[in-house]
Amino acid sequence: MLDLNWERYIPIIDIKPGELKSIFAEFDNTLAVTDFNAIRLGCQNSNFAVNTNKGKFLLRFVKTGGLNNEKIAFELVHDKINVPSLLFHTTKEYAEIFIYEYIDGVSLQKLIIENGQCEYPLLGQVAKAAAAIHNIPKEETAGLAAFDVPPYELWYDCFLDDGTARALIGEKMRERLRRLVSDKQKFISEINSYKSFIHCDFRPANMLADEHSQVFFVDWESAWRGHTLADIGQFFRYRRFFSDAHIELFEQVYNTYANRKLPGNWFELSLFRDLINPLQLLSSNQKAPLRNADLINIIEGALDYWGY
Repeated sequence: MLDLNWERYIPIIDIKPGELKSIFAEFDNTLAVTDFNAIRLGCQNSNFAVNTNKGKFLLRFVKTGGLNNEKIAFELVHDKINVPSLLFHTTKEYAEIFIYEYIDGVSLQKLIIENGQCEYPLLGQVAKAAAAIHNIPKEETAGLAAFDVPPYELWYDCFLDDGTARALIGEKMRERLRRLVSDKQKFISEINSYKSFIHCDFRPANMLADEHSQVFFVDWESAWRGHTLADIGQFFRYRRFFSDAHIELFEQVYNTYANRKLPGNWFELSLFRDLINPLQLLSSNQKAPLRNADLINIIEGALDYWGY
């Protein structure tokens, strides 16, 4: 199924034509909006394709009140990897508003599903970009807001004890997860030792391949300084689409460009780190049966991988 079919958590903003035209006039008063359409992909933020007399733009609303590092992240990465050009940014009481260059492309997730695998040249671009992101020096990330989270050592127990997640996964799966986490305690310290600037939602759904097969990386609001292997685990979450050759190529390209090479057991570590994401989402108490079924399948696949 993949997260392509997940339910939205937050309705798309009901933007009125007059308000939209006002935003674009603030950006460039010579622009005339001709029409616009909501982009349905995504679960939280609202994105619109906007046609004007000067071409097409992406208009993006990110709700205020939560962590949003999108603008700072853009400044950190725009000269290092392919990202759409940020043309305008403003803040209203209900959202941060961004106008980006419109990339006429297809999500890497869609391409992977259609082809049954990730094409090697595209995978190589992802690995190179991941290394560039993770190479950004710590001192340059000082302005980033951070999530208020407990120590990583407590995360798995926290979500396994959550009543909502516990009800959804059932007691048998919960006990299998507890055994896995207990047996892999060494993984936690290893993962914790690899920290860097990360995208934090480094999924193929947030990567666009244009007509020249150049991959662009989008949706940076959650970027912060965290576990390097979290990005990699998210990318490889749906393992059936990645062969051993894909994994070897990723390691080779990443290590060619990374300041800090991947540990020998990076693939296992990244899958273990990514386990926390479905558990966290299952604890959110949102009515999302398609999403929840997919998250449980992801957990089942991880347990099967290690034979639990």
